Amino acid sequence: MRRAHIIAAMMVTPLCLGAQWSAPQRGSDNIEVVAHVPLGGDSVADIEIEQDLDRPYAYVSRDAFEGNTRGMDIIDLRDPENAAVLYRWRIKDSDLHIGGGLDVKLFEWNDRHYVVQSFQFSQGGPNADLGAIIFDVTDLPDVASVREVGRIRVPDHPSGFHNIFVYQHTNGRVLLFTTASAPEAFVFDLGYIIDGAGGEGGIDALVARIPAGAPGDIGPRGYHDMYV
Repeated sequence: MRRAHIIAAMMVTPLCLGAQWSAPQRGSDNIEVVAHVPLGGDSVADIEIEQDLDRPYAYVSRDAFEGNTRGMDIIDLRDPENAAVLYRWRIKDSDLHIGGGLDVKLFEWNDRHYVVQSFQFSQGGPNADLGAIIFDVTDLPDVASVREVGRIRVPDHPSGFHNIFVYQHTNGRVLLFTTASAPEAFVFDLGYIIDGAGGEGGIDALVARIPAGAPGDIGPRGYHDMYV
């Protein structure tokens, strides 16, 4: 009798779960689609959205699976039902690059707002050592005010940064944790770069390395995602 009840429950449960979704409905009952902003095929990577209600913007990494879209888009959400692309940034000579934008994160420094856009470009094209570009986006929606403030390069480990994570330390410093083609994570002090003390390619802003695994491990492959 008990085994029969268990089998019956296993048969019924998937039917209940399946009833929650159907293709025309798009999503679950407590989520409503209010706008759709087409950006083009398979060219969208990671997305980040401002948490400040006075800054209703989303930032979209643009990869290069389709066309020369290597860069970042900023989406205006001030009128959610009419969301639209506010600003597009593309790397110079985009069609010569192999790869594109991967991850995007936000942070504040000295009362200004910044975006870090990570990149992974393969050797055989420009900027294989480029890991990330930092943009000042403080004065949005004025797109003319968006400006690049620094680049992070890792010449000894080409192919850029796959995933990034921004963390504000208890001492007030804003740190960027990155994954690269290396058996360790890199930690950069973003304040050094913005204040002009990061050196060429941010080399002087590299404040720590975090090994993957213990010394003596065979074949450490580095990190993919990280949270601090």
